[in-house]
Amino acid sequence: MTTYILDTETTGLVDPHMTEAAYSIIAINNAKIEVIQAPRSKRFNPLKPISLGSMATSHICDEDVAHEPPHTEFRLPNSVEYLVGHNIDYDMAVLKNAGVTHTPKLICTKAMSSYLLPTLESHKLVSLLYHFHRQVAREQAKHAHAAIYDIYFTQLVLGSLIELANSQGHNITDVESLYQFSEMARIPTHLSFGKYKGQAITELATSSDGAGYLKWLMGQESIDPYLAEACQQALNS
Repeated sequence: MTTYILDTETTGLVDPHMTEAAYSIIAINNAKIEVIQAPRSKRFNPLKPISLGSMATSHICDEDVAHEPPHTEFRLPNSVEYLVGHNIDYDMAVLKNAGVTHTPKLICTKAMSSYLLPTLESHKLVSLLYHFHRQVAREQAKHAHAAIYDIYFTQLVLGSLIELANSQGHNITDVESLYQFSEMARIPTHLSFGKYKGQAITELATSSDGAGYLKWLMGQESIDPYLAEACQQALNS
């Protein structure tokens, strides 16, 4: 049973192809993270142009990866049972675009942070790094969006989220209990966008305007299935 923390840099948000992948191997024992293998990274030719927005974020340009192996040569070992990442669903989509067919259990630190800190101004990875590890962020956040640094940042934030969750009465001791908590946390308790940002979904359902907004959200084709489930549960209660 192997657990990766994984991060990718890509060509953009639309049909993203990988330009860089980084990962570390960890274990979780008695609620503590043990690093089995330190972060390592590899760049890939995405076989399509990199968007200007992605260049501005990762500072990886087309010419930087023109002679790297194609992204379709990325391999995810079948022994990897868990993948941890910040918005890990996006990274998994990137892997599938590279031809990866193996789908591990996905653990999302963004979902966990939104659940545990619903009113925090931002749940971006670097924002959480500043929230939990101010000195590290001051010294190293300038390296954000270099995949290998994002692995380290995710590890730090993950450790803090586990501590916070357990302090609130949850019981995360190993990677399977972490996965179960992440799955629960994916069903949001508060809205993270729009005119009702930061408000509890259950409270919105008690007013006519709020309930109408939840019903409107559920009618959107692009709605996240976990958000749809939260809205439906609130409206039914």
